[in-house]
Amino acid sequence: MAKCWSLSTTIRNPERNAPFLRVLQEFEGEPFNSNTQANLFKRLIQTKNYMPMGLPKRIKDKYEDPEEFTHEELSEILSLASYENKSIDNIEDIYAMRGRTAVSNLNKMCAAVARDSHGPVRITPLGMEIISGTPDFSNIFLRYFLKWQLPNGVDRGFNDFNIIPFIATMHVVKQVNEMWFSMGNNPVGLSKIEFALFIPTLTNYKDINDTANQLIEFRCNCRKLNGEEQKNYIDTQFIEKVINVFSLQTDDDFEIEKKINTLYDYADSAIRYFRMTNLFYYRGNGRYIDLSPRRSVEIEKLLETFSGESLRFGDIEEYFDYMSNLNMPQLPWENIGDLQAALINLREEATHIQAKIESEFQGQSLHSFTFDTAISGDLTILNNHIKETREIINLLNVDYSILLERSLSNIDTYISEISKLSSRRRSISGQDPLNLEWNVAQSLMALDDAKEIIPHYNVGDDNLPTFTAPGNTPDMECHYIDFSMICEVTLLNGRDQWYNEGQPVMRHLRDFESNNHNENNYCLFLAPSLHRDTVNTFWYSVKYDYEGARQKIIPLTLDQYTKILSIVKNKYFKHSIRVNQRTLKSLFDIVYSKVDEHNNSGDWILSIDNCIDTWEKSYLI
Repeated sequence: MAKCWSLSTTIRNPERNAPFLRVLQEFEGEPFNSNTQANLFKRLIQTKNYMPMGLPKRIKDKYEDPEEFTHEELSEILSLASYENKSIDNIEDIYAMRGRTAVSNLNKMCAAVARDSHGPVRITPLGMEIISGTPDFSNIFLRYFLKWQLPNGVDRGFNDFNIIPFIATMHVVKQVNEMWFSMGNNPVGLSKIEFALFIPTLTNYKDINDTANQLIEFRCNCRKLNGEEQKNYIDTQFIEKVINVFSLQTDDDFEIEKKINTLYDYADSAIRYFRMTNLFYYRGNGRYIDLSPRRSVEIEKLLETFSGESLRFGDIEEYFDYMSNLNMPQLPWENIGDLQAALINLREEATHIQAKIESEFQGQSLHSFTFDTAISGDLTILNNHIKETREIINLLNVDYSILLERSLSNIDTYISEISKLSSRRRSISGQDPLNLEWNVAQSLMALDDAKEIIPHYNVGDDNLPTFTAPGNTPDMECHYIDFSMICEVTLLNGRDQWYNEGQPVMRHLRDFESNNHNENNYCLFLAPSLHRDTVNTFWYSVKYDYEGARQKIIPLTLDQYTKILSIVKNKYFKHSIRVNQRTLKSLFDIVYSKVDEHNNSGDWILSIDNCIDTWEKSYLI
C-alpha cells in the first residue's frame, strides 16, 4: 500500500501530453486491444514523439526534421531498437505493452479513456481542451486539483487514504498561517523543507489539524537552533519520518536517504503544479509557498465549501465523467457578493502597487490607472472587471520590474541562466522554454528605457511565469519612443526550428506591424544556433518582402545576445555609459543594413559578430 501521495505519478505537464493525445486521437473509436496498443506505439515513433534508445546518430539527426518518418524508416527504427522482456516473447506484444505505458498518464489524468476493458478509445472534454489551440491551463489545473482525490479507482494502492490533496494542503497552510500570526509573527506560508516533511505524507483529511500543529512545533524548534544544530535537527526529523512512514530499518541508510529524496521530489512537484492554479504563490525569493492574497476571497470560499474529504463514486465511469468535466465542480465564489469582494480586493492591490512605484521611483511611472468606485451587480460585468483588473496588476508588476531592473543588479544572473540554456543538449526539460522566455524578458527590462514590455507568458500572483506564451502570439512585445519590436525565443536547433519558427515569426511580426503604425518595427529572434532553413526564410522577408513589404528581423544566437548583455554591463559599470533605446535601435539598424551588402543569407549571418563589434565601438562615443 502507498504511504504518501505524489503528483508526479498522476499528472504530467499538459503541454507535453498534448502530442501524445493528438496521436491517440487518431485511434478514437477503435477498441484499445493489443493491436491498437502496438500501432499507437509505432505511431508515436513515426510522428517523432518518442525516440527509442540505442539509435545511431544518423537516425537521431532525422528527429530534428519536422516531417514524419516514412514507413520504411519506421521499420528500420524498429529493427534497430532493442526491446526485450523476460515475460514476453512476441515483439508485437512488447510494442503493445509500450503503447499502454505511453497512455497511462493520459488515463490517470482522465484526459482520455484508453483501456482494453473500457470500450473504444475516446478523448474526454478535458483532453480536447488540452489539445485545443488555446487551452486555459490555469483553469485545467484548478478544476483538476479540486477533484483529484485518493482513493479514486484509477490509482492503485490508496484504499487507506481519504484526501483531496490540493484542498487539504490549502487547509494546512491556512491553519499554520493563523497559528503563526497568533504567536506574534508575520504569516509566511510553508517553507519548502516544511512542505516536504509534512505535506506528501498527509493521507487523511482528518489529520489536517494535527499536521498543522506538528508543523508549528517543528518550526519553533528550528528557530531555537542555529547553523549545524538546526541542520542536524532537520535531518533527524526527516530520518524519523521516513522510518516511521515507510517502515524502514534504522540502519538501512541507503533506503532512508532514498525516501528522504523522494519526499523532496514529491514536494517540488506538488508546489510547482499547485502554483499553476494561481491559488498558491512563491514568497521569500521562492523559499516559501503560500496562499495567494490576491485570491483570498476565492480561497476562503473553497475552504468553507471543501473539507479535503474524498468523494464516493458508484463506479470508475462516474469518476471519469466527473474528472473530465471542465464545468465541475461548481466554483463556490461564482455569485455577485463574492465577486464584488474579489474585485474590491484586486483594485486595492492595484492601487497599492501604483503607490509603491511612485514612492520608489518618483515621477517615473510608466502607467497610471484610476478605478471607478461603483461596483456592478451583473455577474458577466463583474467577471470582466476582475479579468481586466488582474491584467492591470500584471502590467503594473511588469512596470515595477522594468524600473527595478534598470540598475542592472541582476544582469549577471540573466547572462548566466541564458548561457546555461543555450548550451543544453537536445534533451530539454519541460521548464526550459519557459525559463528562457522569463530570463530574456527580464534582461530586456534591464537593457534599456522601454515604455512598455509585455511578455505573453502566463504569470502567477507572484509575478513569476507559469506557462509559455501561446502559439498564436509573439513571445513578448516591446515599445520604445523611437521604435517597437517583438521578441521570439526558442531552444530548437534543428530543422524543426524552421518548421516551428519560420513562418510563424514572420506572421507575428506582420500582425504586429499592422497593429502598430510605427514605421520602425523589428523582430528580435533568439536561438542557441540558427538553422540554415530558418535563416533562408527570414532572409527573403528581410531582403525582398513578406506579404508585399520588407521586414526587419534580427536573428541572433543566444551567445551573441549574452555578449550584448555583457557589453551593456561593462559599459555601465566601467565607463558609466548607459544603454538607451536609441543605442539598441542602432545595433538593429547595423545588422539590418548588412542585408543589402550581401547576396546570400549565410554571409549576412556571418557578418553579425562584426556588427556587434562595430556597435560596441560606437557605443563608447
